[in-house]
Amino acid sequence: MYNAAIKLIKIIEDHGFKAYIVGGYPRDLYLNRKSTDIDICTSATPMEVKDIFGDAVLPNVSYGSVTVIYKKIRFEITTFRKDIKYENNRQPIKIKYINNLIDDLKRRDFTINTLCIDINGNTIDLLDGKRDIDNKLIRVVGNTKQKITEDALRILRAIRFATILNFELDKDLKKYIKKYGYLL
Repeated sequence: MYNAAIKLIKIIEDHGFKAYIVGGYPRDLYLNRKSTDIDICTSATPMEVKDIFGDAVLPNVSYGSVTVIYKKIRFEITTFRKDIKYENNRQPIKIKYINNLIDDLKRRDFTINTLCIDINGNTIDLLDGKRDIDNKLIRVVGNTKQKITEDALRILRAIRFATILNFELDKDLKKYIKKYGYLL
């Protein structure tokens, strides 16, 4: 799976775009845990990804997501983006494609999910995800109150990660989970 992902990234980069393995796979690799899927983020737009991989499926194109089956493995490829506006404390209703990895990572939920792997297999840690993994801490990327009220399901994700990984919740995260739990 990993080798197929690196080859897929090479194909994307050969077309002039940047691409990285992101999220759960790099986190699990750092933790020496088995991972069952690989997500890729890229500077290519969904239509550019579809042009590269003609049989790509666009299930969530409004969120910049494309599904590509490569070497019989399903990959979710998402365009670098900023989430501009949220609705119903759940999901963005307006996004903007960007050409900047760090800004894409800043929209993500927790620092432990911001690790990336580049085409050479190097781990990129721009938001201190490794530090929080080493400290067994679930910490929100950016403003905790804003992230929880934007998408209340982050509360459940935080608790799930803390339980599965045997991590602690950051004190601000605990505070805002208690305060905004009713949003669920």
